Amino acid sequence: MRSRSTALLSIAAVAGLLLAGCASTAESEPTSTSAADSVVESSVSDPAAAGERVGADGNELEVWSAIVPDESAAAALEEPAEGNQWVTVNVAQWVTDEGQSDVDVAPVLRSTADESFSADAVSQRAVEVPMTPEKSYTFVWSFQVPEDLVDASTLVLCVGSGDEGCSSLTAE
Repeated sequence: MRSRSTALLSIAAVAGLLLAGCASTAESEPTSTSAADSVVESSVSDPAAAGERVGADGNELEVWSAIVPDESAAAALEEPAEGNQWVTVNVAQWVTDEGQSDVDVAPVLRSTADESFSADAVSQRAVEVPMTPEKSYTFVWSFQVPEDLVDASTLVLCVGSGDEGCSSLTAE
């Protein structure tokens, strides 16, 4: 009886090894699309909705949430200039080039209500964050915006100062 059990266990073990060997040598099917496939075409005049991934020139971002206006930003930064308010945006960001940091790819806030308006990002972090290509990073950026332009429906976050890679701050 004992030799039958040992023989059955040996056969089961060999079958398991053969199956494991077959499974490890089979070609795998791709299970996800590439990051580039998920980038939505967009511009300042036709921004993507918040939550969609936009990009240009090897930089990409996706708006997670926005606080318009953000009165608490003054505690981390300073009081905004007279007639301005802070707007804060949480984004995921990616880069394709080596040697970039968060400061190198800081987004630009623009307005569809005033084409001349552009605000540079201000970080609430005290240190610069080096970025590894094709890795996702979540950053909080704040912007000083004139009080008459503080309207989430007209503010657009772009990967740079160009006319592509722009996202609305609100979901559509």
